[in-house]
Amino acid sequence: MNKTERKAVVVIFEILAVVIIIGLIILGTNVLKNRWHKIDFNVTEIVAQRSEDNEELYHVTVHGTADTWFYDFNTYKFKLVAGTSGYYIAKNSPNTTYLTVNHNHTAEFTLEFDTYNLDDIKNYTFYGRSIYINGNSKEGTDIRMFMSEFVDKLEIAE
Repeated sequence: MNKTERKAVVVIFEILAVVIIIGLIILGTNVLKNRWHKIDFNVTEIVAQRSEDNEELYHVTVHGTADTWFYDFNTYKFKLVAGTSGYYIAKNSPNTTYLTVNHNHTAEFTLEFDTYNLDDIKNYTFYGRSIYINGNSKEGTDIRMFMSEFVDKLEIAE
């Protein structure tokens, strides 16, 4: 092997090492985020409007999408329900219809609930219930959507 061939081999190994390191960083970051986020939720809009019956109450509508992570090839079917985070729980929040998400399908969802204090929205957490993964019931799976990550989308309708 001459000097030029050795340089080419070293350059190829260096490029492979950099690609592997970048891949591990991307995968590690997503796995760490997946620790708290089994499903990739993206809230596009949160609209709060005063209730006609009660001036102190706000009716809140949340629009968004749910998707799997790029490396997750499972199919998830679940309903989002209001959960509790301390004593913060959304009022009058019915379950969503079943959401089905997989590598090829993003599900749109709409949540509606009432609250007396718009500042409390950041404390609300919605959970996955009636969960199926690849057609099998998996109630122990932890699917959560933290509203604290999306409060910047809040708009107050007049």
